[in-house]
Amino acid sequence: MNTNLASLLTFLRGRKLQVISLSVSLVLGTALGMLTANALRATVAARGAGDMPGKESLHPRFAAVKGASQSLARTTNPRSTAAGDPGRRFITLNPGDTVDFGDGPVSLGAHGALLHRIGLSGRYRAVSSGHAAITVGRGKQKHQVYLFISPVPSRHVSREDIDWYKTQYGTGIANCGPALVSMAILWAHGKDIPVQKIRAEIGYPNDDGGTSFDDLGGSLGRHGVSYRSPTLSSARDLSNILDRGHIAFVLIQSGAIRKVEGDPTVNLVGRYYDDDEGHYVLVKGYSLDRDYFVVYDPYPVDWESNSMRYADEVTMIGKNRYYSAQQLFSALKTRMVIEVTGD
Repeated sequence: MNTNLASLLTFLRGRKLQVISLSVSLVLGTALGMLTANALRATVAARGAGDMPGKESLHPRFAAVKGASQSLARTTNPRSTAAGDPGRRFITLNPGDTVDFGDGPVSLGAHGALLHRIGLSGRYRAVSSGHAAITVGRGKQKHQVYLFISPVPSRHVSREDIDWYKTQYGTGIANCGPALVSMAILWAHGKDIPVQKIRAEIGYPNDDGGTSFDDLGGSLGRHGVSYRSPTLSSARDLSNILDRGHIAFVLIQSGAIRKVEGDPTVNLVGRYYDDDEGHYVLVKGYSLDRDYFVVYDPYPVDWESNSMRYADEVTMIGKNRYYSAQQLFSALKTRMVIEVTGD
C-alpha cells in the first residue's frame, strides 16, 4: 500500500469520533437553519409586493412595515413585563399589504373577505378594511393574530405584542385622561396599570373630575414614562410627533368632530358617540394623504355594557378611529399637547 495512503487511513481511524461529530454538527446546523428561516417567515408582520423602503427617515426604535405605504410598529421593549402574550400578535396593515402566516393552517373564520390568499402559500393580501381575529397553526403551535386593516393607507405608531388600547368604561367619572395615561404606560413599558389606579394617584383636583395636562404628566412621570409638552402651530406638527415614533395626548371639544355616517362598527371615520364635551384622545397615526388622524378614543358609547365591538367581536369601538385632521386641529381646546416619547 502506498505509504502516504496508509498514513492517511491511520490518521482518519484515529479521528473517527471527530469526523462523526463534525458530520452530526453539520446536519443539525442545516436543520436549525431551516427551522430559523421558517420561524422568521412566520413572524413577518407585513411586506408589500415591492418591499421598498420609504423615503422618510424613521425612528430607529420602530420597524418599518413596507408595502403600498409604510406603517410603524413599536419594537418589544426589553423592560416589558408579562402584559404581553406570546400566543397573540397585533398586526396593522394597509390596503394592498401582505402578511405571511407561515406553513401552519390559517382559520379566517368570518373574516375571509378582508384577506385574499396568494396561491397555495401562507401569504395573504389585505383587500378590505376592518378588524379580524385569526387563528394560525394547530395544537401547541396555535396562536391568535389580531389584524387591523386601515380604510386608507396610513402610518401608525403601535406594538405587535400588546393590545394597549384602554377604555374609561367602568372606571369612574371623567376618566378619559387617566385612560390615556394607562395606555401610554402599557405602550411605553408593557406595564398594565389599571385606569382606576391612575385615577387614585391623581385624585380629584376638580369637582367635576376633570384632569389637567399637569395631572397627566405627573402620573406619567411617577411611572417612569418620559414626555414633553410642545405647543402645536399646525396639524403637521402633530404628524411630526408621530414621525418621531411618539404618541400624543390632545384635549378636544368632542362635538367638533363630525359624527360617523352609518354603522360605526363598519365605518371607522368620524365620532361614534353623541356627547359634546371636553375630552382627551390619544393620537397614534395619520393617513398618508394627511386628511385624517388615527386616534385611540377611550369613550364607551354604550355606558351600560360597553358592548359595541367591531366585526371581530373583540375590538372595542374606540380603537383606531379616523378623525378629520382639519376637524381635530380645530377642535383643540388648547394647542399644548403631551408628546409621550417612551424613553
